[in-house]
Amino acid sequence: MNPPTTLTLDADFLSLRQIGPWLHTVLPSEDGEPNPAHGSIELAIHELATNSIDHANPDDGKLHLTAHINDSELQIELRDRGDFCEVEAIPVPDPENPQVRGYGMMIIEQLASSLTYERIDDLNVWTATFPTT
Repeated sequence: MNPPTTLTLDADFLSLRQIGPWLHTVLPSEDGEPNPAHGSIELAIHELATNSIDHANPDDGKLHLTAHINDSELQIELRDRGDFCEVEAIPVPDPENPQVRGYGMMIIEQLASSLTYERIDDLNVWTATFPTT
Protein backbone atom coordinates (compact mmCIF):
# COMPACT_ATOMS: atom_id res chain seq x y z
CA MET A 1 0.00 0.00 0.00
CA ASN A 2 1.23 3.48 -0.86
CA PRO A 3 1.65 6.08 1.88
CA PRO A 4 -1.41 8.28 2.51
CA THR A 5 -1.89 11.53 0.65
CA THR A 6 -3.72 14.39 2.33
CA LEU A 7 -5.64 17.50 1.32
CA THR A 8 -6.96 20.15 3.70
CA LEU A 9 -9.72 22.38 2.36
CA ASP A 10 -11.57 25.40 3.63
CA ALA A 11 -15.14 24.30 4.32
CA ASP A 12 -16.68 26.28 1.47
CA PHE A 13 -18.03 25.24 -1.89
CA LEU A 14 -15.41 27.05 -3.96
CA SER A 15 -12.62 25.09 -2.24
CA LEU A 16 -14.20 21.81 -3.36
CA ARG A 17 -12.74 22.54 -6.81
CA GLN A 18 -9.43 21.26 -5.44
CA ILE A 19 -10.75 17.69 -5.09
CA GLY A 20 -10.46 16.79 -8.80
CA PRO A 21 -6.83 17.90 -9.28
CA TRP A 22 -5.88 16.25 -5.97
CA LEU A 23 -7.43 12.96 -7.09
CA HIS A 24 -5.35 13.11 -10.29
CA THR A 25 -2.25 13.03 -8.11
CA VAL A 26 -3.64 10.18 -5.99
CA LEU A 27 -5.10 7.80 -8.56
CA PRO A 28 -2.76 5.77 -10.72
CA SER A 29 -2.96 6.51 -14.43
CA GLU A 30 -2.05 4.48 -17.46
CA ASP A 31 0.10 6.04 -20.16
CA GLY A 32 -0.66 9.52 -18.85
CA GLU A 33 -4.40 9.03 -19.26
CA PRO A 34 -6.67 9.72 -16.26
CA ASN A 35 -7.80 6.71 -14.29
CA PRO A 36 -11.23 5.60 -15.64
CA ALA A 37 -12.63 5.61 -12.09
CA HIS A 38 -11.65 9.25 -11.51
CA GLY A 39 -14.98 10.84 -12.47
CA SER A 40 -17.17 8.67 -10.28
CA ILE A 41 -14.81 8.90 -7.30
CA GLU A 42 -14.59 12.67 -7.65
CA LEU A 43 -18.39 12.95 -7.74
CA ALA A 44 -18.78 10.82 -4.61
CA ILE A 45 -16.11 12.71 -2.64
CA HIS A 46 -17.54 16.04 -3.78
CA GLU A 47 -20.98 14.95 -2.51
CA LEU A 48 -19.50 13.81 0.81
CA ALA A 49 -17.66 17.12 1.26
CA THR A 50 -20.77 19.08 0.28
CA ASN A 51 -22.74 17.24 2.96
CA SER A 52 -20.06 18.13 5.48
CA ILE A 53 -20.31 21.82 4.60
CA ASP A 54 -24.12 21.82 4.50
CA HIS A 55 -24.86 19.75 7.58
CA ALA A 56 -21.82 19.42 9.88
CA ASN A 57 -20.85 23.11 9.97
CA PRO A 58 -17.18 22.44 10.85
CA ASP A 59 -16.28 24.76 13.71
CA ASP A 60 -12.69 25.17 12.52
CA GLY A 61 -13.82 25.81 8.93
CA LYS A 62 -11.77 22.93 7.53
CA LEU A 63 -12.26 19.58 5.80
CA HIS A 64 -9.44 17.04 5.86
CA LEU A 65 -9.18 14.36 3.18
CA THR A 66 -6.76 11.45 3.35
CA ALA A 67 -6.30 8.90 0.57
CA HIS A 68 -4.85 5.42 0.92
CA ILE A 69 -4.41 3.43 -2.27
CA ASN A 70 -3.39 -0.11 -3.06
CA ASP A 71 -3.45 -2.09 -6.29
CA SER A 72 -7.22 -2.36 -6.62
CA GLU A 73 -8.91 0.15 -4.32
CA LEU A 74 -8.79 3.68 -3.03
CA GLN A 75 -9.90 4.57 0.48
CA ILE A 76 -10.76 8.20 1.16
CA GLU A 77 -11.27 9.46 4.68
CA LEU A 78 -13.01 12.78 5.22
CA ARG A 79 -12.71 14.35 8.68
CA ASP A 80 -14.33 17.48 10.05
CA ARG A 81 -14.87 19.04 13.47
CA GLY A 82 -18.55 19.61 12.94
CA ASP A 83 -21.88 18.53 14.34
CA PHE A 84 -22.59 14.86 14.99
CA CYS A 85 -24.39 13.05 12.17
CA GLU A 86 -27.31 10.76 12.94
CA VAL A 87 -26.78 8.47 9.96
CA GLU A 88 -30.03 6.58 10.60
CA ALA A 89 -31.94 9.88 10.36
CA ILE A 90 -30.66 10.76 6.87
CA PRO A 91 -33.76 10.68 4.65
CA VAL A 92 -33.80 8.35 1.67
CA PRO A 93 -35.17 9.96 -1.52
CA ASP A 94 -38.62 8.72 -2.53
CA PRO A 95 -38.69 7.78 -6.25
CA GLU A 96 -42.43 8.56 -6.29
CA ASN A 97 -41.84 12.16 -5.18
CA PRO A 98 -38.84 13.70 -6.95
CA GLN A 99 -37.02 16.42 -5.04
CA VAL A 100 -34.46 19.08 -5.85
CA ARG A 101 -31.91 18.14 -3.17
CA GLY A 102 -31.13 15.19 -0.94
CA TYR A 103 -29.58 12.67 -3.35
CA GLY A 104 -25.96 12.96 -2.15
CA MET A 105 -25.85 9.95 0.17
CA MET A 106 -27.63 7.78 -2.38
CA ILE A 107 -25.05 8.77 -5.03
CA ILE A 108 -22.13 8.10 -2.69
CA GLU A 109 -23.50 4.70 -1.66
CA GLN A 110 -23.98 3.70 -5.31
CA LEU A 111 -20.44 4.70 -6.32
CA ALA A 112 -18.49 3.49 -3.28
CA SER A 113 -17.96 -0.18 -2.48
CA SER A 114 -18.28 0.79 1.20
CA LEU A 115 -19.08 3.87 3.27
CA THR A 116 -18.74 4.16 7.04
CA TYR A 117 -19.20 6.90 9.62
CA GLU A 118 -17.63 7.22 13.06
CA ARG A 119 -17.71 9.94 15.67
CA ILE A 120 -14.29 10.07 17.36
CA ASP A 121 -14.22 12.67 20.13
CA ASP A 122 -15.18 15.89 18.30
CA LEU A 123 -14.43 14.51 14.81
CA ASN A 124 -16.77 13.21 12.14
CA VAL A 125 -14.90 10.54 10.21
CA TRP A 126 -16.36 9.29 6.93
CA THR A 127 -14.49 6.51 5.11
CA ALA A 128 -15.39 5.63 1.53
CA THR A 129 -13.73 2.85 -0.45
CA PHE A 130 -13.72 2.69 -4.25
CA PRO A 131 -12.43 0.23 -6.82
CA THR A 132 -9.72 1.86 -8.95
CA THR A 133 -10.29 -0.18 -12.10
